[in-house]
Amino acid sequence: MLMAILFSLSFFIATSQSLEKVRKEFHKAVLDPVQSRAFYKYMQHLENSNTTIQAYSAVSEAMLAQVLWNPFSKLSRVIKYDNLMDKIIENDSENIEIRFLRLAIEYNLPAFLGMSDHIEEDIEIIKAKIKITQLNIDSYYKEYIFHFLRQSNLCSIEELAMLEDSFKSKLSD
Repeated sequence: MLMAILFSLSFFIATSQSLEKVRKEFHKAVLDPVQSRAFYKYMQHLENSNTTIQAYSAVSEAMLAQVLWNPFSKLSRVIKYDNLMDKIIENDSENIEIRFLRLAIEYNLPAFLGMSDHIEEDIEIIKAKIKITQLNIDSYYKEYIFHFLRQSNLCSIEELAMLEDSFKSKLSD
C-alpha cells in the first residue's frame, strides 16, 4: 500500500514538473515562431501521460505548420492537430488549460480554413470555469491566459475585470 502511494506521488510530481517545462517550451515557441520546430521535437519525445500534455502535443502540430513552407504540409499538420484536439477535449472537456490552447490556436488560424468553430464555446467555458474554480497552474501562466484574452478582444472589459477579480479572490482562499 505504501509503495502504491509513493509511486502515485512520484508520478504526480514528475507530471507536474514536465507540465511546467512544457508550458515554458510552448511559451518560447509563441514568442518566437522559429522555436516551433524545437517545441514540436520536444513534444514528440515526451510521454503523453495526461490530457493536458496531450493537448500541448497536438498544439505543437499546429505551431509547426506556421513555419513549414509547403501548403499541403501546413494543412496536414493543422488537420492532425484538429483531430487530436477533438479527441482530447472529448476526454477532458472541463479542462480550462486545454480549452485555452484550442481557443488560442483557432483564434490564430486563417478564417478560410473553416476550423475555428469552437471559439465561442471555449471562451464561454473558460469564463464559467475561472469564476468557480482555482486554476491549477502557476500565476505567470494564469497571467498569460488573461493577457491573451485582453489582446484578442474575445472578452469585454467588464468580463475581464470580473474574471481577474474572481481569480485574485481565489488566490486568497
